[in-house]
Amino acid sequence: MKKILSLCQQFFRGTDCFPKSPVKSFLIFLLILGQLSYSAPVFAVDPAENSTTGVAATSKDANPPELSTYKLEVGDSFVVTVDGYSEYSKERIPVPIQKDGYVSYPLIGLIKVAGLTVSELEARMQSAFSKHLPTARVFVTLMQPKRTILVFGAVEPRARGNLHVFEVGQVYLIQALASAGINYELADLTDISIWRDGKLFKRIDYLKLISAGGPDIPLKDYDTIFVPSIFQQRPVRVIGAVVAPGVYPITTPQVPAIQALKLAGGSRSDFADLHKSEIITSKERILVDLAVENVDVMLGPGDTLYVPLAEAKISVTGAVEKPGQYIITEPVLLGQAIAMAGGFNEERANPKKCLLTRADGTEEELNFDQVHSEVYLGPKDQLRVRERTRLDWRVITFATSFVNLLVTVLIRYN
Repeated sequence: MKKILSLCQQFFRGTDCFPKSPVKSFLIFLLILGQLSYSAPVFAVDPAENSTTGVAATSKDANPPELSTYKLEVGDSFVVTVDGYSEYSKERIPVPIQKDGYVSYPLIGLIKVAGLTVSELEARMQSAFSKHLPTARVFVTLMQPKRTILVFGAVEPRARGNLHVFEVGQVYLIQALASAGINYELADLTDISIWRDGKLFKRIDYLKLISAGGPDIPLKDYDTIFVPSIFQQRPVRVIGAVVAPGVYPITTPQVPAIQALKLAGGSRSDFADLHKSEIITSKERILVDLAVENVDVMLGPGDTLYVPLAEAKISVTGAVEKPGQYIITEPVLLGQAIAMAGGFNEERANPKKCLLTRADGTEEELNFDQVHSEVYLGPKDQLRVRERTRLDWRVITFATSFVNLLVTVLIRYN
């Protein structure tokens, strides 16, 4: 290049290094211009003078300014160009960052990538390749990263669910909530939780975060944000003769009593007195008949639905110590029923001959020794323990004497 410039200077100064002929001079001038035009790209990037400048320029063009300080994370991917060595380039198939934060690359092996910027990764790969290929130049281009964030709870429903995909390098809490659309009528903004890898990561008071102006919370790929409802702070309670007594959150200002009963698995058949159910509030107790159709009584947050037990009884009779009726609050085993009646009468009972009559009138013979831990008795069932056959020795003695007398008389008269 310096030689060409020198020739130009000599040409325009009219030195004697070229022939005096105007035609020849003009031809030489055109030749010099052609060389200058052909050499123009050298001014843009000169590998011999500054290879680092070329790498930086390529990275800057490939990665937007907002990604220049972005730290690579698991799930990101990038393409690599090794100038002059196409066999080590991966320009068509992006290289994904594995779960451990590393990538395995041909010739240079494992590289820790997570936590580096694109420029830092480029420099690290350049250094690794230089040990094997001194003339290699490495260019790294980050594929536009995507972050998938799940936001659910008191947010606006979406036709395709609550997964939000952000095509940016870093996603923040405020950005994710703005995209999800908070339902301000229902949302409890003081207790927003962030879950990461299946565990609670952080609880945020969104109102304090906004009023203080930050700092915002950076999110990771597949983080889950839960925006609770204000009604979940004061749920309804269902107790008594139901399948699953407990506390149940509601997402509406009120819930029908029959729906609250369904939340608890429904009533326990034969043990629940639905006619005498109650709704207990902070101010009053309301009697409600849940056995009738179209019950329009409602429960609000903090209310309790109580379903009382019905008076369920079983009957145990026969050869037991204490025959009678016994109240039960749940189905009882055959052995428990005998125990409630004081056990067998050892002198009279025949455990192998128990008669069970169900509430619907069906009967079955039971051997206590075989089924005492398998058969259950429900309300209105009746159990009768039969007596064993007993021998009356007085009758036997009398019968024996009578037979002997009869035999003696017959022998004498014959």
